[in-house]
Amino acid sequence: MGPMPDVNTNTGKGNKDPRHETFSSMYENQVAVNFGRGMADPFIPAFAVNVLNATPAQLGWLQAFINLFPTVMQVPWGKLSDFFGRRIPFLVIGGILSFSLYFFMIGALGPWQLIFIVAAQMFIGSMMIPTWSALVGDMTTPRNRGTIMGKFFAASSTASLIATLAGGAIMPSDPGLQQQASTYAIPFFIAGISGIVGSLILMEVKEAKRRVYASPKRIFAFSLRSFVFISDLGENRYFRDLIVLNTTFNFIMSLIWPILYLTYIRTLGASLFEIAVMTVISTGATLFFQTKVGRLLDLIGPMPQILISRFAFISVPIVYALATDVWHIYVLNAALGFATAMANVAFFAYILDVAPEEKKGEYFAVYNTMIGIATFIGSVIGGYLAAFFLDYYGAANFVMAYGAVYAISAFGRAACSLWFLKLKNPVQYPQTLTGYLKETFVKWRSWKWSPF
Repeated sequence: MGPMPDVNTNTGKGNKDPRHETFSSMYENQVAVNFGRGMADPFIPAFAVNVLNATPAQLGWLQAFINLFPTVMQVPWGKLSDFFGRRIPFLVIGGILSFSLYFFMIGALGPWQLIFIVAAQMFIGSMMIPTWSALVGDMTTPRNRGTIMGKFFAASSTASLIATLAGGAIMPSDPGLQQQASTYAIPFFIAGISGIVGSLILMEVKEAKRRVYASPKRIFAFSLRSFVFISDLGENRYFRDLIVLNTTFNFIMSLIWPILYLTYIRTLGASLFEIAVMTVISTGATLFFQTKVGRLLDLIGPMPQILISRFAFISVPIVYALATDVWHIYVLNAALGFATAMANVAFFAYILDVAPEEKKGEYFAVYNTMIGIATFIGSVIGGYLAAFFLDYYGAANFVMAYGAVYAISAFGRAACSLWFLKLKNPVQYPQTLTGYLKETFVKWRSWKWSPF
């Protein structure tokens, strides 16, 4: 048998498979980029509270922009990338520009400066979301796509969790030092450098050059049509009901997001490391349950998991309102990992079930856009609600003020969860939840009492 042909003889790199080199660069990118995000993102609201003394209303605007651009801008950026037939320039330019803004956050002189920087970062960075997905689609085949995506997801999640723990550990736990901007300099600078390096790594990936067939006028038309989605809501009753219900629920959920870090820091006295642990427990629990609820969904369909997740999230504002120690939040986050995992797979599966084959991408775009708009509005209103109750009860009674917002969110979630009972699944699945539980119980009893 003759020698294997050199697949890369023109590059002088020996017998290396160019596909292997491409995937290696993509793995390195995901590790570096998500390590950077995990190192800084969980501590930006803490920086706003501790260093810049941000008010609830300002925290509402901060959270609102974090919610808005990564969802609303996905379609325009994705279509622009499709028009040029290129992914790497968007990922490299978007990564360098967005991660460099971590350096400027440390120098923010007030909450509004930080909000402006974060909004700019979210807008620029949003170009990386659809173009990364498109790059994965370009570089994989239907036979290996699921495996490759799973490895990317595992690598990025692990890097993010490690970075969050490391970021919390390297910052001092002394409350006085946590109010100094210099405390946050190391993790923010590491985040910026890691993300920029990870973005530059993608320059090693070779894209197939595609011919441009459209004019600049057509690009602008694409951008306008990216925001027109009313027809999608009118033509499909199942999809319309899902949008109305889940945007309402997410609006109600987001009311409390501006005051979560105020609760961590002012009510519970949490250190930055303890905040990091909260994030790691939440994300880690979700990752742990993700595959398990996915297998369950194949049997019973998305509706039972949608209902369980909606009712489970009623507990969040109740626990936050009553919490007196950080371990209460640890326990909540661990338990909610199951509900969050259910929500992640169930809503994704429901949209796949109700969307026409030729419009699945559009349906996901519409869904993400509506959720982004709802949580933007909810975060802003929640911030001003907290400010109103602080004025009403007095700044010294901030626990009562935050509790009022938590109470509104809890009642709203409960009412909206009941409303979810009207949502119907048009697809028949092999089992119902009740049947599955009965079958599992019978198997458990037979195994328990079997002499073998």
